[in-house]
Amino acid sequence: MLELAKIVLGIYGLLLIVGGITGKVKTGSTVSVIAGTASGMAALIAFWVSRTDPAQGLLIGMMVSLLLTGVFMGRFIRTRKFMPAGIILILSIVVAALLAVVRNQMPS
Repeated sequence: MLELAKIVLGIYGLLLIVGGITGKVKTGSTVSVIAGTASGMAALIAFWVSRTDPAQGLLIGMMVSLLLTGVFMGRFIRTRKFMPAGIILILSIVVAALLAVVRNQMPS
C-alpha cells in the first residue's frame, strides 16, 4: 500500500503541473501555470522525500493535497464549474485520504 501511495503522489504532482500548463494554454492564465507548477513541484518533492523517509514524504504530500482541497472547494463553491475546480477538488480529496490512511498504518 505504501508503494501505491508513493506512485499516486508522483502522478498527482505531474497532473498538477500539466493542469497548470493546460490552464495557461486554454485561458492564457499566468496564475494557473505558476500555481500548478508550484503545487505540482511541492507534490513531487513530497514524492522524492517519501523514497527515503516515507512518513515525512506522505505528510508533506497530504499537506499539499489538503491545501489544494481548501482552495478548490472555495473555487468550486464560487464558480460551480466542474472543470477544473471540481476535478482538482475530488482528486485532492482522494489523494489526501489515501495518504492519510497509508501514513496512519505505518509503524511509529
